[in-house]
Amino acid sequence: MPASRSVPSVSARMQATGTTVFGFTYLGIFFLAPSDLDRYFALTGHWWRWLGIAVVLASALAVVAVGVTRRIDRLEPVAVGCALAFLALIAAWFAGWDGHVGQVPANGFDHGIVFIPQIASCLLVLCGRLGFAVANLVVAGGLSLLVASIASGGVAWVDLAAGLWVLALAGIYLGICWAVMSAAHRFDEQRQEAAARAVALLRSNVRDAERRRIDAMVHDRLIALLTALRPGPLSVGFRQSISGVLDELANWSTEVEPGAERIRATEFLQRLRLSVDDLGSGVEVEAVVSAPPGTEFPAAAADTVIEAVGEAVRNFHRHAGPEASGAVLCGVGPDRISAVVVDDGVGFDPEAIPAHRIGVALGILERMRQLDGGTSRVVSAPGAGTRVELGWADPGADR
Repeated sequence: MPASRSVPSVSARMQATGTTVFGFTYLGIFFLAPSDLDRYFALTGHWWRWLGIAVVLASALAVVAVGVTRRIDRLEPVAVGCALAFLALIAAWFAGWDGHVGQVPANGFDHGIVFIPQIASCLLVLCGRLGFAVANLVVAGGLSLLVASIASGGVAWVDLAAGLWVLALAGIYLGICWAVMSAAHRFDEQRQEAAARAVALLRSNVRDAERRRIDAMVHDRLIALLTALRPGPLSVGFRQSISGVLDELANWSTEVEPGAERIRATEFLQRLRLSVDDLGSGVEVEAVVSAPPGTEFPAAAADTVIEAVGEAVRNFHRHAGPEASGAVLCGVGPDRISAVVVDDGVGFDPEAIPAHRIGVALGILERMRQLDGGTSRVVSAPGAGTRVELGWADPGADR
């Protein structure tokens, strides 16, 4: 199948980039400040040392993996997990504390430990959890400053004020992250609205062209034939002319003349859009055309793909759920057609379809199996949406 182009949203790119930066920052804190971490290890049992190393390394590597692989769908659980893991770790420090306080370091009170909960809070902001991010910064950051004061041998009021200032500064970073993500989301919404307006304009133009075509057919041909009627029996040629016009009117929306064996790629896409639009709103059609101008396909293949897409779209409207959204992604190559109907609805188990429910079996799978060069696949699971993949490749084309 031709590959469909996917343009990631600005917010998704910002999330991926920010997650990568924060992940490597997390690793840097661990590897570049071992002496600072030792002062916290020295006042606990060995078990907390290894627990701390495991939690920090595992959290940092998980964040880096999400950012590098751009699996933004996993960002929120990883961010929540990092925040809760460090909060549990810093709380466990008091359980492992031996009751002593550290020596006052030459460089004064250490605020660096606050950066760890700050990173987790920034990750939470990236995935839209601002309230959780602020709560994590206040609770985990406050506990971290308390641990730092014990490990530093106590703090004066100046040190306490400095610690609170560090927390306030970290809150400013959260505000910056929130502002950047809000701007990215607004940009994505504006781009989607512009795309929707473009699609609506295209559909309006297509329908206007169809109306003009049928108006011309009625006025220039049907009315012309009717005005040519004369008393007496109709000639064979006259009857054939009227039958031809009536057949065209009955099939005008198919864009193919009765008996046509080939259909242009542009006409196929126009018919596909009209067919999907006639079934109801909420399903967008996006097409990637790599075929040269003037490419034609067998009308039977085009009809079969459009009918199978129609069956999949009808199933979406009937079963996906009121909150679901769907799309049809179509690829047109020199000698092949592909169409993917996807939705984020309730999904289903394809193996558990009752025998009397034949819409998918006959309307999609069997229909494509009967088409020479046709392929089809239905992928779905409860709660995971549905993906219907349809394809046709010219059996006579050179591979």
